[in-house]
Amino acid sequence: MLALGLVFLGCWGQSRLQDRSARPGAVDIQLLAFNDFHGSLEAPDAVVFDPAAEDAGTPAGGAGHLAALVERLRARAPDRTVVVAAGDIIGASPLASALFHDEPTIAVMNRLGLAFSSVGNHEFDRGAEELLRLQRGGCHPLEGCTFDAPFAGATFRYLAANVVDEAAGGTLLPGYALKTIAGVTIGFVGVTLAGTADLVAAPRVAGLGFLSEAGAVNALVPRMRREGAQAIVVLVHQGGFGPVHQEASGCNIHGDILPVVAALDPAVDVVISGHTHAAYVCPNVDGKLVTSAASHGRVVTEIWLTIDRERGVVLSRSAENRIVDRRGEEDAAARAIVERAVRGAAPVATRVVGRVAGAIGRGESQAGESALGDVVADAQLEATRGAPALAEVALMNPGGLRADLSSSAGPVTYGQAFAVQPFGNSLVTMTLTGTQLKTLLEAQWLAPGGARVLAVSRGFSYAYHAGAPAGSRVDPGSLRIGGETVDPSGRYRVTVNSFLAGGGDGFSILAEGTDRIAGPVDVDALAGHLRPTLDGPALEAPALDRLRREP
Repeated sequence: MLALGLVFLGCWGQSRLQDRSARPGAVDIQLLAFNDFHGSLEAPDAVVFDPAAEDAGTPAGGAGHLAALVERLRARAPDRTVVVAAGDIIGASPLASALFHDEPTIAVMNRLGLAFSSVGNHEFDRGAEELLRLQRGGCHPLEGCTFDAPFAGATFRYLAANVVDEAAGGTLLPGYALKTIAGVTIGFVGVTLAGTADLVAAPRVAGLGFLSEAGAVNALVPRMRREGAQAIVVLVHQGGFGPVHQEASGCNIHGDILPVVAALDPAVDVVISGHTHAAYVCPNVDGKLVTSAASHGRVVTEIWLTIDRERGVVLSRSAENRIVDRRGEEDAAARAIVERAVRGAAPVATRVVGRVAGAIGRGESQAGESALGDVVADAQLEATRGAPALAEVALMNPGGLRADLSSSAGPVTYGQAFAVQPFGNSLVTMTLTGTQLKTLLEAQWLAPGGARVLAVSRGFSYAYHAGAPAGSRVDPGSLRIGGETVDPSGRYRVTVNSFLAGGGDGFSILAEGTDRIAGPVDVDALAGHLRPTLDGPALEAPALDRLRREP
């Protein structure tokens, strides 16, 4: 079970709303915000807890519980509430949503009354055309209508001020929207992180440009002001990081969101952020309220703005994060959508593909190695070792491992395997020189947002010096494949997923690999690796001895 260091904060009582004393001529507006839902229709195996308390924490999440909390909070000001999100509503989704192209998640968002969302990097996992289909409606071009017939599309509006269609000119989706509520007009701008192209398989974002977040917002501020916006809210799929045991409404953060906020026009009042799956409420960052609501539908941010109707200024603003307690009631309509999706996916999701002898998860050693990463890399090597690929090494990016495979010994289902690798990436085997292979490994510490240590397949090992200068951390004499030292001028067959093969996560050297051979889908390789355990010994977690971290 994933335990998150967020302090549980109960919902405001009705008295809290009644105590708000708007000045004459002013109005209170409520914004309800969340981010990084990732198609989590069913409650994740996670709790939110107070590290100072001696309880097991608050089980959190689930689409039915999320919708119920949103409805309870909206009921306090039904005519003065707007529900918004900061991207990654879909993508990296469990099978119950992904099998139906995330249409069940869109249906849940429609049910809970989402009005606007920025796009996130995962909105592009299946390409721009599929994102536009989810927005506008219509059946999938290859599989037809698999959930609702016809699929009507999102009733909320995706906003993407910094995503440019380079062929057509202009933005792929609207950049902003105005909403007049209780006599005041609020401008909502949506942007995703400027580095989205590094986080999505290259073919999925071909022809798209991703501009500066702050630059795109600032260019729209004068237009929104001319069109009557009295307050401006930015929905940005970029975020900050806080301490593990930070309160849900704490504000001890660092990371990429801070320079974005610092560069925003002073006219921006609120920044609702995402991407990092952190929870925080910062009342004043460069004059702006900045919030984030964790991930997977576990938290909702309740924001109040008091706006002077006559002068068009924000008089006050406040926010707190509310935990989606899954011990409470569920919204019946949202729950019905979830149950239909789960039933529909069950024949595929519940199929047993193997057995494990114990927990296999993403927990990392001091060197950055995980049992799950090793298993996935081994699976990819096994799937591509034979002709025509003839792979000698396989590498896996840690960000592509979206869930633990198992928490205990027992059977593993296809649904569990899919949760680990939900992107549908194919495997690609290519030739790299020994020099290119070392350059690739050195790039692990050059990635934006911190080190990304790649998982490596059995038979490949090396040591690195954590304190060495950039570009010289990997000990070249320690690089070994099959017990043999890697020759800088030698040629080696290396398997990665198609996301990495296009230079994703900043590993641009992989785009230079030659003699490429396409292989199976990554999750099928994992399932194939597990298959012999159905009749043979259960899979043991590998010993974490492939990487060695030196001072």
